[in-house]
Amino acid sequence: MANQEEEIRAAAFAWLEDQTKLNGGAFERNDLINKFYYHGQNITLIGASGIWFPKGFTIPISITTTSTGPYDDGFTSEGLLEYRYRGTNPDHRDNIGLTKAFEQRTPLIYFHSIKPGKYVAVWPLFIVSNDPINLKIKAAINPALNYLQPEIQPVNSAAFNIRESDIGVRRYITAVTKQRLHQTAFREFVLDAYSRQCTMCKLQHVELLDAAHIIPDSEKDGVPIVQNGLSLCKIHHAAYDNNIIGITPDFTIKVRENVLSEIDGPMLKYGLQSMEGKTLILPARKTDYPDRDRLARRYELFVA
Repeated sequence: MANQEEEIRAAAFAWLEDQTKLNGGAFERNDLINKFYYHGQNITLIGASGIWFPKGFTIPISITTTSTGPYDDGFTSEGLLEYRYRGTNPDHRDNIGLTKAFEQRTPLIYFHSIKPGKYVAVWPLFIVSNDPINLKIKAAINPALNYLQPEIQPVNSAAFNIRESDIGVRRYITAVTKQRLHQTAFREFVLDAYSRQCTMCKLQHVELLDAAHIIPDSEKDGVPIVQNGLSLCKIHHAAYDNNIIGITPDFTIKVRENVLSEIDGPMLKYGLQSMEGKTLILPARKTDYPDRDRLARRYELFVA
């Protein structure tokens, strides 16, 4: 069964990758339970227990964190996921499964709840520290693990040790792990606020929609909150990012003058030029409206 477990695990990773292209990395719980098949057999990727073994497995396939919001990750200052054992008995079957995953360096899937019934999925997750005394493990998400210590052999709790002086490394790990979780959660909440359609053209194909930042996330206040986001189809996202399209603080769409004067095919005419002067299709709740001050700052760049 061990070899089959490895094959199923690899197939699950490939399935998650394919599904992410469609759902942006946010998974419905029912899909994780019912839609992954291996050689015609349904394999559940998530279950009632946070440490989940599909039927017949000796090592968990996933661990799950349930939270009340998208940003309570349980990460340490080094960017490692800190995950508690089940209960207080280190010899519980679930906890023994975590120990085996650590000792055999078996990759897991990490599901982080961003709302009831919906999860961000990140993988592969490797347990890099096992602490049965304090009833917890620490885990790293690739590529953070490979960047840090590709030769790591996790045979004890000291195998993964980041020196206090390795500030750059710690920042890198934090950036990798947080980004994979937060950007997916940001997209999910923004698309929900805008009823899963482009705020400019009403396109409703979710696989063609992005959550665009008004103030880029590379800037200090480019925080991943709905009020700093816009639900845009991919062409309007690219046009906004490249200042072909601007949005005024009163939610009016403006098209760059030299683009308005161009003559080209129907995509230019109907996809871009026709947006001039239209008003954004706003969220149902005013509390989710794009922040006017942020729009004003971004519009100044467009005008310039």
